[in-house]
Amino acid sequence: MGQFIRETALYWLAYEITGAAIALGILGLCEATPRLVFGLLGGVLADRYDRLRLLILIQFFSSIPIFVFVLLYFWGVLEFWHILILEIISGVIRSVNPSASQSLLHELVPGDELMDAVALYTIGFNFARIVGPSIGGILILWIGVGGCFLLYGVSLLLSGLEMMFIRLPKRELVRGEQNLRREIQEGFRYIWQAPVILGSIGAAYVLSIFVGTYQRFLPVFAKEVLNVGPEGLGILMAAPGLGAITSLLFLSTAGERWKKETLLHVTTTVTPLFLILFCLSRNFLLSVGLLTLVGGGQIVFRTISRVIIQIEAPHDLLGRVMSVFVMDQGMRSVGSLVIGTFASLFGAALGLALTSIVSLTITSALFYRFLGSRRR
Repeated sequence: MGQFIRETALYWLAYEITGAAIALGILGLCEATPRLVFGLLGGVLADRYDRLRLLILIQFFSSIPIFVFVLLYFWGVLEFWHILILEIISGVIRSVNPSASQSLLHELVPGDELMDAVALYTIGFNFARIVGPSIGGILILWIGVGGCFLLYGVSLLLSGLEMMFIRLPKRELVRGEQNLRREIQEGFRYIWQAPVILGSIGAAYVLSIFVGTYQRFLPVFAKEVLNVGPEGLGILMAAPGLGAITSLLFLSTAGERWKKETLLHVTTTVTPLFLILFCLSRNFLLSVGLLTLVGGGQIVFRTISRVIIQIEAPHDLLGRVMSVFVMDQGMRSVGSLVIGTFASLFGAALGLALTSIVSLTITSALFYRFLGSRRR
């Protein structure tokens, strides 16, 4: 929640300083690029070293650029270029976080509880994604942008201290030849030989590029397609989060009765299908319902993918495999450009429907190819 409070305050301040919408795009690029560039390195570090210790250090080191921001802000000397540099530094430090934290779940819970553990982890994240920005908007008025960043910095320190109380069974770290290029190649080699993991990673990249950033274009639907105004836009934006949390309850009850490979294929099929139906809809309530289903499909796909990776990937390769998977979040910067181009050429509704058709076609081909080879 502290992360989303900080993000709300950050974008508010950036627009206040510059008065230019393009500045928000530049800021988003500075935030996403380190994850894309250094994600693989994060996976190597998560496999080389103690993952819990890494996570604790990440929390403490992440607080440094935050407190530098707070000092510059309260001294009254903070400028936009300061924000960009601090955001890049923060992004580099936290690029290790996704692969280390997701890999650590495998050590925290028994294998037969992984589905529930990943679902619970994701519920917490989506709850924070829904509630955090709303709280951030209120706190900007109450304690200001500097106060929001100070609160986030303190939350990082408390998070690091809290993790120091976790006790894990000791595991033998594989100390082979520490050659960065060779270790990354080893991770890719394993992924290439694991059809289901390769298919899920490929599908994650495709969904991120052709579907994943649809929410950034919902203001166009609210204003020009559904004619519902700002109030309706808020409901449209919240619907996928509601679908995400509801779908995870389905996973807890019915997920074990379905083959995980089948769930992967189903969710990569129905998610773009529901988005195509949303593009065709001119009824507000129907559109809200369809976006709820889109959000649910996205989250079920990511949850099942993470569970499969944690079950199938060897322990000493888990960090590297997970780092390749979570790089799909960095692909969203490409996705914004792709969907934006289609929306400019064909209009928002037809453009988004066309990118969804592309996603559906490619993911169907991927799973036909990789799951077929696994069955053979």
